[in-house]
Amino acid sequence: MSAIATAPLERDVRVISLIGVAHGTSHYYQLAFVTMLLIVREKAGLSFTDVGALGAIYYGVSGICQTLAGFAVDRFGARPILAAGLALAAIGLALTALADSFLTFAVISVVGAIGNCVFHPADFALLNSSVNQRRLGRAYSIHGLGGSLGWAAAPIIYFLDDLVGRTGAALIGAVPGLILAALVLGHRGYFVDHRVEVRAAAAAEGSKAGLAVFLQTSILLCFAYFALIAVNTVGIQQMAVPAWTEMFGVAERYAALCLIVFMVGSAAGMLAGGFFADHVKRHDLVASGGLLAAAALTVPIATMAVTPALLLPLLALAGFAGGATNPSRDMIVRNATPPGASGKVFGFVYSGLDVGSLIGPPLFGYLMDLHLPAAIFWIAVVLYVINAGMVLTIRQATAPRAVAAE
Repeated sequence: MSAIATAPLERDVRVISLIGVAHGTSHYYQLAFVTMLLIVREKAGLSFTDVGALGAIYYGVSGICQTLAGFAVDRFGARPILAAGLALAAIGLALTALADSFLTFAVISVVGAIGNCVFHPADFALLNSSVNQRRLGRAYSIHGLGGSLGWAAAPIIYFLDDLVGRTGAALIGAVPGLILAALVLGHRGYFVDHRVEVRAAAAAEGSKAGLAVFLQTSILLCFAYFALIAVNTVGIQQMAVPAWTEMFGVAERYAALCLIVFMVGSAAGMLAGGFFADHVKRHDLVASGGLLAAAALTVPIATMAVTPALLLPLLALAGFAGGATNPSRDMIVRNATPPGASGKVFGFVYSGLDVGSLIGPPLFGYLMDLHLPAAIFWIAVVLYVINAGMVLTIRQATAPRAVAAE
């Protein structure tokens, strides 16, 4: 019997918790980097379009490197690769204390992006090999929960800037990643090396060689799904604060609170979605239903039909609906993954997030420069609906494998 099937609860809790916090730290650095850009935007002579372009560089490099990181995970193991990524992401944020121009921020974005690229292939390789299969849905939900809480924590950079200035905020913000890197390295005994499971699965069932695995219809559809959902997620995260300030006439700090509420709602949805993912077979229906609900809840924001006070509960509900889809989404990807290709496939598919993150910030930044903030949320509505249809298509493409797994 495999280590996955016999993993004791105590080890599962330790592994899931540590990977969830590490994933949260990665998301924290993604948004903290852009938050620092917004803080120094005027002083550094950056436009909103420049901020979006720097975000695009970050996610473009991360997307290119994430598939390579998947190969590295399958070659060298997930644990050391994850620790290195945490350390590099932390160093990237610390370096923003020294930057004062578009060029220097661009160089720093590359450093942070190389750190960011490792998390999905490393995280999922460790979870899939170390956690009992009956708890994988909840493991994925905690993983997603950690990511959302990391995003929710990033606006604290605004408050650190007020308290200790830009340099202090950057240096303090770098500390969590360095601590987590040391913890990951120190927990060797809790992680199962996924390469043992990969080789066993490949020997038993065979695997597609080389790059051919990426050309399967189900894998390409998963990639496209992640790219489109990231246009929404990252674009809104990076531009929502100035957009809501312009749309509703609220203070920047209130808009930042709205963003935190949205992401905390998403985190709560992921937690609930993990229980659904462990107890339902039609993960596509859970995912598509949540996306359609999020679209419906975004319409009043796009039309500015709500008061600033109502933004908070509305955003909490919209975040919850979208977040509840994530564990089922990850189960769909797992079912679509051939044996023997865990790191590669998760690296490739989740690089779609970086592709979408590359597109969203420059597009939404351009709309902000044109003073069209509401257009951001109309685009979000359309993409939610498109993705709801796409996730059903992914299920059809993976149905034979998924049914066999169930």
